[in-house]
Amino acid sequence: MRIQCNLCEAAVAKVLCCADEAALCLECDEKVHAANKLVSEHQRLPLFSSSSFQMPKCDICQEISGFFFCLQDRALLCRKCDVAIHTVNSVVSCHQRFLLTGVEVDVGTKTDTTGASCFNAK
Repeated sequence: MRIQCNLCEAAVAKVLCCADEAALCLECDEKVHAANKLVSEHQRLPLFSSSSFQMPKCDICQEISGFFFCLQDRALLCRKCDVAIHTVNSVVSCHQRFLLTGVEVDVGTKTDTTGASCFNAK
């Protein structure tokens, strides 16, 4: 699964800006973070879309890939189990759940694809 750029909404996001909490394509990242010295120091992490990424199995049924993470239950759930668990009552229906995208964040890389050191702020 790919993440779309939050700014242009057209290109595939290649970096995640931690300060802006935004996924950006390389072109938008360059435009935004070239604006001034302060924003040029934002920490940005490269995003990789891997076709070989295997979604982990649901924590409940252990059969189907899990696409939802429930923060309160600390569980990875498939759609069927998510619905079965989070429609029981008003308390569990308010649990915060997040969609897993399969996009990998590389926290170890300090350079972009051109070799420029722009992903880690000081």
